[in-house]
Amino acid sequence: MGLVRMATPYTTQSASTSHTYSFGSVGYGNRIVLFVNSYAGVNSISGGYTEHEWTRHTFGIRMLSKISMGSDSSVTVSVSDSTDRISIWMYELSDADVFYGSSTGLTSSSAYYGASDLPDGCVSLIGCAVYVAGSDTSTVSWPSGYSHKGFAFRDWNDGAPRRVYSTTAVNEYASGSVSWSQKLINGLPSATPNYAWAAGTWGPNPDETPPSVPGNLRLTGMTPTSVTVAWDASTDDSSGVAGYTTYINGVEKGTTTSRTGTFSGLTAGVSVTVQVDAYDYEGNRSEKAELVVTPINDTTPPVPPVVKVTGLAAGKITIGWDTPFDQSAVVSYGVHLNGVKKAEQAGRTYTFSGLTAGAVYTVAVDALDLLGNRSAKGSRTVKAQADTTPPTVPGAVAVVATSKTAITLTWNPSTDDNVGVTGYGTYLGGLRIAEVPSRVYTFTGLTPGVTYSVGVDATDELGNRSARVMLQATTLQDLSGAAPPYEYVLYDWDSHLPLDSLPLQNVSFEITLGGTGTLSADIPLFDAAYTIGRIAAATRPERTMILVYRGEQLVWGGRIVDPQDYDSESGVLKISAEEVIGIYGHRYVAFTGPRAGTRSDTEVTWLLEHASSAADRRWLTYEGVAGTGTPVDREYRSEDFSTILDKAAEVAAAPGGFDWYVKPGWDAVADRPRFILRRINRDSPPDTGLTLEFPGSVRRFRRSTRRGLATRTWGQLRIPDGGVLLSSVTRQDLLAEGWPLIEQAWTFDGLTSQAALDAETKRASDASGGAKQLLEFDLAITSDVRWWQWELGGMARVVVTDHLYPALPDGSPGLDRNMKIVSLKVQPDSDEGELVTVTTGEHTVAAD
Repeated sequence: MGLVRMATPYTTQSASTSHTYSFGSVGYGNRIVLFVNSYAGVNSISGGYTEHEWTRHTFGIRMLSKISMGSDSSVTVSVSDSTDRISIWMYELSDADVFYGSSTGLTSSSAYYGASDLPDGCVSLIGCAVYVAGSDTSTVSWPSGYSHKGFAFRDWNDGAPRRVYSTTAVNEYASGSVSWSQKLINGLPSATPNYAWAAGTWGPNPDETPPSVPGNLRLTGMTPTSVTVAWDASTDDSSGVAGYTTYINGVEKGTTTSRTGTFSGLTAGVSVTVQVDAYDYEGNRSEKAELVVTPINDTTPPVPPVVKVTGLAAGKITIGWDTPFDQSAVVSYGVHLNGVKKAEQAGRTYTFSGLTAGAVYTVAVDALDLLGNRSAKGSRTVKAQADTTPPTVPGAVAVVATSKTAITLTWNPSTDDNVGVTGYGTYLGGLRIAEVPSRVYTFTGLTPGVTYSVGVDATDELGNRSARVMLQATTLQDLSGAAPPYEYVLYDWDSHLPLDSLPLQNVSFEITLGGTGTLSADIPLFDAAYTIGRIAAATRPERTMILVYRGEQLVWGGRIVDPQDYDSESGVLKISAEEVIGIYGHRYVAFTGPRAGTRSDTEVTWLLEHASSAADRRWLTYEGVAGTGTPVDREYRSEDFSTILDKAAEVAAAPGGFDWYVKPGWDAVADRPRFILRRINRDSPPDTGLTLEFPGSVRRFRRSTRRGLATRTWGQLRIPDGGVLLSSVTRQDLLAEGWPLIEQAWTFDGLTSQAALDAETKRASDASGGAKQLLEFDLAITSDVRWWQWELGGMARVVVTDHLYPALPDGSPGLDRNMKIVSLKVQPDSDEGELVTVTTGEHTVAAD
C-alpha cells in the first residue's frame, strides 16, 4: 500500500489552450492523484476526476483524483489562455480507496495541514508549487524525504525566464498526524511572487468483513476414539484468510493453516459436534461450519454399490454407481471386469475400453469405508456394443386407486435386449412427472373432481424409451373443505438433523392417552432417487424418527421400529413407528414441592431428571404453569422418593401431584421439532370444546372393540403437619387383557395412616374395574375440524340419538354427557378422504 510511482511531470513551452499529459498505464483499482498548476483559468479536465482542493490563488493548484478501472493512461486539461504557464504531475497510489481529507495553503500565512485519528496504514500525500522569477536556486533547501522537480517556462507575455518548483511528500504512517507548512522550504530567491500548496489524505477501507464459512466440512477418517475431518478453503475479500480454528462440542481445540483436523480421546458411540471457523489477518472470524459425528468401532461393510450403465459403444462400457450407505463413510471404490480388479478410486464413474465388440462382460464395483471394511460387489452383465433399441411397452396398465388428490397407476414389466429395463416414466398429460424403478406410481397434489390423462413408458439406462400408454382417471370430489397438506420428514434421533422427506402412502397413525401412539405407512419406491439402500439408510430402527406435519404444524412424532417389510411385486416398503418420547402420556406424579427460592416448574424439572432418558430430554420442552422459563432450583433430592412414578411417602409440604403429557410442537429458537411437556390441573381437565353428535357432526360411531378401561388409582391423604401421603393401585389383570389405561387421582379424608390410605386406594381401584365402555366416532371432516388442536385427556361432549340410545320421553338425546378423549386415529388419505376416529372413554369410579 502507498506510492506506486510518480510519473514524469508535464510542462510545455508551446502556446495552447489544450494540454494532454500522457503518464502511462495505471493498475486496475489504483488511485490516480493529479496536481494541475496553472496561471490561466482551467475550463475542463477529462476523465471524470473529482476535484478535492483548489488554492484559488494567482498561481492556482488543483488537486484531483479518481480510481482507475484499468484503461487510464493520459489526461487532457483545457485552459482559458494559451500564453499562460501550466504544469501537471501525477502520482499512482495503491490501496487508497477512501478519501479522508485535504487542505490548501497560500503565501499570506504559515500554512499547516494535520491529519490525525486515521486508520493504520493510511497514505498521506502533500503537494506544493513555488513560482519564482530568475534562475538563482543555489540556496534552495528542501526537507529530507521530499522529492522535487524544477521546470523552466517561457513567459509568453514578456519573454523573461521563469521557474516553477513543485514538491511532494508521500508518507505511510501508523498513527498520529502528518503536517507540512511553507516554512519547510528555505533559501528561495528574493523574487518569489507566488507560493501555494495542496494536500490530501487517503487510506484503505477498514477490513471488518469476516471470511466465508469453511465449506463442505466432511468426515475423512475414524477410529473408535478419534475422527478426522476436512473442509474446503474459505475466502476473504480484503486481508486474506490467516487460518482456521477447530472446536469439539463448542470447546476450542486449536488453530491451523491446513484444511484438515484430527480429534482424539473421544468415546466410542458418543456423538460429538465438530466445528470449524476461519479468521483473517485483521482478526475477523467467520460463522462456524458444523458436523455431528459418532466415532464407532465400525466392523460392518458398506452396502454394495448399485451399478448403472451410462454409456455403450463397440468395445467400450461406461458405468456409474451410487454412494452406498455405511456406518462411517465410504472413501473409495474397487472397479472390476470379469472378476479382475481394474482400479481403486474415489470417483463414481469408470470407462472400460479395448473390449471385444458385442462380447458380454460382467462389470462390478465394491466400496471401502473409513475403517477398512469392504462391501460385497454390486455387478451388472452387459454387451460391449451400442444400444439404440427401446424396451417393450408396459403391459396391463391400470388405475387401481383414486382419492381427492391422488391417482395410483400400476402396470406389468417391460423387457430390454441389453442393459435391461431400469425404470418407467410416468406422465400427467404430456409432462413426464417422474422416473420410477417399480411398477406402481401415485400422482399426488391433484385437484379433487378433475379428470386427468395419466400414463407410463419404459426406459433403459441409456435413455431409450418405449411407446407411451395413456389412460383417463378422475379424482374424488372434495366435500370436506380446505385443509393444509401432510408432510412426512425423517430426523436422526440423536443429532436432531433432518434426514429426508419421504413420499408415504396408506399412512395411519394414532395418538393414545396411555402412551402407545403408533404409525404405519407404505413407501412406494417409485422415485429413482429412493433406492432400497437409501431407504435403509434413512430408516434405521431405533435411530430414526418420523415426524408428521399438517401444513407447518407438527402433529405426530415417533421412532422407526420396523422398515424391513418389502414387497418386490408392488414395489412398496412398509414401515412402522412408535411414540417418540418414552414418558409420553398422562401420569400422576408425586413431587417434593418447591423449597425456598424455587418455582412451581421445578416439579417438571424433577420429572425430566427421573423419568426420561437423556435422548428423550433433548427433544422436550415444557410449558403450562406460571413462571415456566424463569431460573429455577433443579437440585431436587432423589432420596426423597422410594419408587419413582409409583409411590412417594411423606413428601414435603406442597400440592401432591400433577397431570402431564407430551404433544408435538416446534422450537422456533433452535429451528427444529420439539415435544412440549404440558402440566394441567388434574381436578379440571381441559375442555376441548368438541361436540360429537350423531346424527350430526359424526359420520358414524360404534362401541370400541377394546374391552374397556383399566384404571390406575392414586390415593392422596393430607396430614395435619402439611405433608401428604400417596399410594397407587393398578388393575394389572385388565391391562394384561389389553384394556387401555386411564389414571385417576382421589383425595381421601379422615384417614390416619399409610396402611389405611393403601386399603382405601385399593378399594377405589377395585370399584373401577367393572365394565366400562369406549365409543369410537368417525368424523365427517370439514374445514373447521382441526383435530390436532384437541388435547388428549380433555373432555368432549358426546350426544347420540339412535336405536342404541333412543331419545328420552322429553325428546332429549338418549346419550348426552361429557367423556374423556382417550385416543385419536388419523388416516390422512383413506378411500373416504381424510378419516379421523376419536375414541372417548366412559369413566366412572364408585368410590365414596
